[in-house]
Amino acid sequence: MPQRIRRTALALLLLSLLFRLVFIADGMQDLVRRGPLYDDSFYSFGIARNIALGFGSTFDGEHPTNGYQPLWVAILVPLYALTGAHPTIPIYAALVLSAVLNVLTGWVVFRLLRRFVSTAAAFLGLVLWGFGPAIVRQSVNGLETSLAMLLVACALEYYVRVFRPRRAAGRRVALTLGALLGLAVLARVDALLFVVALAADALVRRLDVRALRLAAATCAAVVLPWCIVSQLTVGAMVPESGKATRFLSATYAPNDIPALSDGGGEASAGLVWQNVLRSGQLVGTWPALHVFTRSLERVLDRSNPQMRKAPAIGILVLAAVLLCVALGWRASPRVRRLPRALGFLWVYCVLLVVAYSFVVFGHIFFSRYYYPIFFASVLLGGVAFEIVLQRFARARPRRRRALAMVLVGLYAVLLPYMSWNRLRRDNYQFINALEWIETHTPAEARIGIFNAGAIGYFSNRRVVNLDGKVNPRALEALRATRIRRYLVEEEIDFVVDHQWILERFLNDPGEAAVLTLTPVADPDGLSVPGWRALRVAHVGGGTAARSRMRP
Repeated sequence: MPQRIRRTALALLLLSLLFRLVFIADGMQDLVRRGPLYDDSFYSFGIARNIALGFGSTFDGEHPTNGYQPLWVAILVPLYALTGAHPTIPIYAALVLSAVLNVLTGWVVFRLLRRFVSTAAAFLGLVLWGFGPAIVRQSVNGLETSLAMLLVACALEYYVRVFRPRRAAGRRVALTLGALLGLAVLARVDALLFVVALAADALVRRLDVRALRLAAATCAAVVLPWCIVSQLTVGAMVPESGKATRFLSATYAPNDIPALSDGGGEASAGLVWQNVLRSGQLVGTWPALHVFTRSLERVLDRSNPQMRKAPAIGILVLAAVLLCVALGWRASPRVRRLPRALGFLWVYCVLLVVAYSFVVFGHIFFSRYYYPIFFASVLLGGVAFEIVLQRFARARPRRRRALAMVLVGLYAVLLPYMSWNRLRRDNYQFINALEWIETHTPAEARIGIFNAGAIGYFSNRRVVNLDGKVNPRALEALRATRIRRYLVEEEIDFVVDHQWILERFLNDPGEAAVLTLTPVADPDGLSVPGWRALRVAHVGGGTAARSRMRP
């Protein structure tokens, strides 16, 4: 690679890293209130802290859980051990690490596009990855997203560049590929779908069977220890949070999508269809298209704020896709190299959509679950960019360079602006309830919360997760509609959360006699819109004194 190209690429990578660091330079409360941190991020932080303190794989110090991605938590544990389990320093360190890992994925994007398409397309891909709103938003979310994406990207490049071209891959090459795939699965369990797609590609191409077996065995050897630990911990090899996400997504769907009826936590044709629609709508947030779709949204908002924007955006996206296909039909064979070479990547993306639309029901977290699809979209954006260059400036090198510089420059200006607005727009006020809990409940109180991540992490009270993501027993109680009895079993003193969630789960007439719930704080008292706090009185005994203290 020429030194000039390398230096320019490294400069863009450094700028994209600095851009990410800007978003994590605020105080911790601001990081929670406006993002980029999710409530689920604090489940990983809390579990890592408890492991470092010697309390084991648990969020609340009592209930064992495997509801997290193990490799990311394993990386967090030393951060807490080195800082004496400081509440915020490990989080900032984790966010910086996530930013670095995410930027390194941009380097893989650059290398792939330069290998298969052109240097100009590679620079555009670097800008799309470095500053695209959908990319930047998830790059510092406190979860495993950046780590998992980097490992999948590295495994993808290694397979395409090193393993696949060899007629007989050596032992070292097979071991390396297997280790990368195993680490990717440990980083996010849904990377198993990537392993399946890659294995199918290898079998179709009739690659070295002996090397494939060694790679598969290595992958299994990397993942197996966690499967054993997980089985011994909670009796399941895959994260229990997946079951909770499916149940909660189906249960919460009528609130998120009023047209749907309450399915009692079970799937429905309407929910599946809405998942498919929402999956398709995310195409409009692909970095290469976001400039156009967001501009269209603003035009429509100014001309007719009541107009439904989804159909217009869908037409725009479809027109863009058809135009690229039409122009690419006559493009040089070089343009078609990447789509053909990475066919299994598109299969992986389809499998992700099928898994989260039809099985897990992850519509609440699609922008995070579909992060590999955004990665693939950046590669396709580079291909589309090359098609445009060939169509309008193929025979004129100077015009080609000028057009490339103008288009890359426009994206380099517009995308950071859009990302800045995107990351400053969120407003998660639930952390405000923490102050009420700390000042209006006794020190020995046990608090039940469905969205328990950030509050449970920072609270000095014993906070019990009620939505089941990091508490399998709570999930069992929810699914069996015996959550009131569970509150009694856990000796919960207060329940705090969204009013509609409390009404959804705590109003079962069959359990009305188990306990009484008395409102003690409204949204104004909690400083959280839509939230309520209820005092729990156990029928036949009242609220018991506590001897167990939070670790």
